[in-house]
Amino acid sequence: MKKGRLIVSLDIGTVKTSVIAGETGEAGLRIIGRGSAPSRGLRKGAVINIEDAVESVKEAVRDAGAMAGIEINAVYLGIGGEHISSLLSHGVIALSKHEIEQREVDSVIDAARAVAIPFDREVLQVIPVGFSINGQNGITDPRGMSGVRLEADVRIITGSATYVQNFVKTCEKAGLEVIDIVLKPFATAEAVLTDDERSLGTAVIDIGGGTTEIAIFHEGLLCHTSVIPVGGNNFTNDIAIGLRTPAPEAEKIKKQYGCTMISMVQDHEEIEIGYSGDRQAKNVPRHHLIEIIQPRAVELFKLIKDEIRASGFDGLLSSGAVLTGGSAMMEGMDVMAENILDMPVRIGMPAGIEGLTDDMSSPMYATGVGLLIYGAREMTAENEKHSRWGISRVINWARETLHL
Repeated sequence: MKKGRLIVSLDIGTVKTSVIAGETGEAGLRIIGRGSAPSRGLRKGAVINIEDAVESVKEAVRDAGAMAGIEINAVYLGIGGEHISSLLSHGVIALSKHEIEQREVDSVIDAARAVAIPFDREVLQVIPVGFSINGQNGITDPRGMSGVRLEADVRIITGSATYVQNFVKTCEKAGLEVIDIVLKPFATAEAVLTDDERSLGTAVIDIGGGTTEIAIFHEGLLCHTSVIPVGGNNFTNDIAIGLRTPAPEAEKIKKQYGCTMISMVQDHEEIEIGYSGDRQAKNVPRHHLIEIIQPRAVELFKLIKDEIRASGFDGLLSSGAVLTGGSAMMEGMDVMAENILDMPVRIGMPAGIEGLTDDMSSPMYATGVGLLIYGAREMTAENEKHSRWGISRVINWARETLHL
């Protein structure tokens, strides 16, 4: 067994299920193992066959545990998808004493989250977006300050109760306890954003297999989230149809030869396309492939631009946007994003953790690494008896509801 305290992240995506094991110690957080498996039993990030999903989770957990030399039985679970929504709420409490402590902060957060939630929705996280004391606004941490009236604005993240139940049940059937459920874009930002980017304003754009998730940060806080039902699988499907090749071959072609801008491809370049059955592989000009990919990429980034404009923060993103997710690695994605979004764009690589190998320093692992960072901070806060504001009641609720 390892000497440090174990933290494990579980990211169940539409294409890939990823498990990363880390440990905390005096030297900080370091990665000690990882495992992955093709995602089965999912469609656009939702569980449609629990037994198949369980097998994918078990396989990824087994590989990560074997690499780290540990037994994995508890995880931080990332949640995303089209079912996620958020709302703003406001809470007020009177202070019985002059100096504000953690329990007063917890009380005003509880007051802000006491809003009517539809029966088919569950609260996943409650994220403070600002406090005020005696009418003074713009306070990010009121602890240690004095006053008689404490107010809080919070963003309440909710998810479909059915969706969450199915993920919790999948983990339980795989022999895992879910320590906490974390919004995926929130976790991803932990791994790829700098403090300056959070403060100046940045959009984190996570292009997954089934969906693209957007999280906007400004003045150090999560201000907006949204989901677009277009992802890497749409590129793969377009290639499969356009080149008349099976989906696995289309995925391989996308990863090996994909590019979003035809201006970046030479006329003489060719690619090899494989077929099923007895049909022989053949070579075709690479620009034929790009002619299929480019319109889909243009569509995606125009949808992203519309979402950012609708959020009301489009003029406040001084640091631009950060692209993550497996599809962010496709050649030309950042260049096209800059052209269409009209802002600086960079590819978000996870960083800042010991044990990150070269292949893990990739946008596709940003969420998993971010979940580890989130878990380590939660663990540190618990040890110091200064709880961060995360909501995990949904887990107990799901267990009671499902009699797990």
